[in-house]
Amino acid sequence: MPRRAEKVRPSVDRILAAAETLFASKGYSDISLRQLIAAAGISTTAFYARFDSKAAVLDTLTEQLFRDLQLEAAATLRHVKNLEQGIERGVDILCTRFAPRKALVRLVIAEAGSQGPTSSMRRKSYAMLAGFLAHYFTALADRGRIDVTDPAALAWALVGALEMQIVRWAVWDELDESELREQLLAVARAILPKERV
Repeated sequence: MPRRAEKVRPSVDRILAAAETLFASKGYSDISLRQLIAAAGISTTAFYARFDSKAAVLDTLTEQLFRDLQLEAAATLRHVKNLEQGIERGVDILCTRFAPRKALVRLVIAEAGSQGPTSSMRRKSYAMLAGFLAHYFTALADRGRIDVTDPAALAWALVGALEMQIVRWAVWDELDESELREQLLAVARAILPKERV
């Protein structure tokens, strides 16, 4: 007999895909739970067996967006040879993960950024990213490769500056995709200390 998780997954995926499409086209606030359920092609009972609310769906989308980013960053950045390569790979990961999901990124930042669990998920994700960066910067400082007195402050400065460029791209539409990459690189290079070889 199949495990319960195997039976549940297709409906969860359908709900998430429908939600991302609907939220992207009409905004989170303008989509009713009834519309979401209809777009997913499931019953109300099936929806509530998987999610407590429309907000829980958005929380799951947010969690997936940041989790995928973190997993790829952890796997990739572990193998970089220097800070410059780390900057370039990190920016490439951000652009690759965020570009096809621009509407969701906009929603998470602008529309849902102040909502309880979604906001909490975003804060936790930023804290994990800042922690990862601080650890990396500390390791470089310990080896005498960069001069930094407060790796955590540097990490948070970088996270904040990168987010501002993502806001310019996803929310304000000031940057196109190629400009986003160039701005992320420029900001990271402006903030980070030069690495001694």
